Amino acid sequence: MATKTKPPSTAVAVKKPSSANIVSIQAALKAQAESMTDRVAPGGGNAIRVTQDKQFILPDGTKTPGPLELVIVDFTAKNAFYPGAYDPKAIVPPACFAINTNPLKMTPSKNSPIPQATDCQSCSMNAFGSSGDGKACKNARMLAVLPPDADEDTPLWILSTSPTANKGFDGYVTSISRVFQTPPIGVVTTVSFDPNETYAKLIFGNPQPNTQIAAHFARQEEAKALLTVEPDVSKFVQPAPTRKVAGRR
Repeated sequence: MATKTKPPSTAVAVKKPSSANIVSIQAALKAQAESMTDRVAPGGGNAIRVTQDKQFILPDGTKTPGPLELVIVDFTAKNAFYPGAYDPKAIVPPACFAINTNPLKMTPSKNSPIPQATDCQSCSMNAFGSSGDGKACKNARMLAVLPPDADEDTPLWILSTSPTANKGFDGYVTSISRVFQTPPIGVVTTVSFDPNETYAKLIFGNPQPNTQIAAHFARQEEAKALLTVEPDVSKFVQPAPTRKVAGRR
């Protein structure tokens, strides 16, 4: 009688890890976990949003008509040009942007996908009339703010002004410097909505001495770093050119 032979096994021998190996793996995983912040983009959610019906939405989701009492730790100017029509359901990166502490010395970032000019002052997209009665390029002031009672663990928030509020904000800063002989961090500022406008225009006023200046002053370097973070333009897509209709110019 012929003897049947077993087919060769396809199983892979698995060596069970020893307890020493498990400890070593866990240590390696812990080290990898600690370095994850260098491999992912920082989370958002640090912005105070402003709605068209004159409401503030704080980063924790709280919605309030204000006013808000805040300490402006630092601020900067930011210009951003978007070539397509604004769509709140499809937020896209800017084609050109600039960040500078001096709004009169703005130049497009070298990381801008499509720089519009060598400097913002001479840029046609940054001229009045380039978009209706206004500018095609959005000019804003970016404020790094904290509540008056903040401590070292209180997260910094970002508040952005609309172009219509820039002049009022700049005037407020000048007034603080003249009257209190301090930048805005030296006072507690009340931020509210202009009651004389139907749209959500921010106004700044009612400065009071900042009695917790030490806690806020210690956060200035952190605020500067936050304000200079450039927008992520890795997903920028050039808008398709507008098709001309025959017979029209």
